[in-house]
Amino acid sequence: MTSFLLRIKIVTMEYAVCILFLLGGAVLLNEAIKLGPGWGWNGPEPGFFPFVMTVLMMTGALVTIYLARRNPDRRPFFEASQEIVDLIKVGTPVLAAVFILRYAGIYITAGLYIGFFMIWYGRIKWYWGIVGAIALPLVLWAVLTRGFNIPMPMSMFYRSGQLPI
Repeated sequence: MTSFLLRIKIVTMEYAVCILFLLGGAVLLNEAIKLGPGWGWNGPEPGFFPFVMTVLMMTGALVTIYLARRNPDRRPFFEASQEIVDLIKVGTPVLAAVFILRYAGIYITAGLYIGFFMIWYGRIKWYWGIVGAIALPLVLWAVLTRGFNIPMPMSMFYRSGQLPI
């Protein structure tokens, strides 16, 4: 498996990521069109900004494919097997955060993620990791919920009345 991953070329990964962006962009474009991408009498319609951002994203993917075809980078994507290990070390907490987001909400998930990542990968002292795990959700909550009045996904503890976030 490792030797297979070490043989993957950068140009192959560029194509794969661009195809994912184009497929995701097609879905987003469809949703933006359903919302209405136009400009109304009082400003942009709900689908205007998602439409513009999706068109830019898809244009970037197409330009990247064009440039990769003109001058393909044939170097390996992973130079050494340690790079695969590093990718897994960074990707595993991200995947875990995505899965617990639904239950823990954005603030608790962000705190757990930053605290864990600071201690485990960043090799920060454990007490500073706990400070970061507590401070980040509180600052995010204060800025987003109180400051800008932007509702974010809340935890199951919020829904049951046990925590304010």
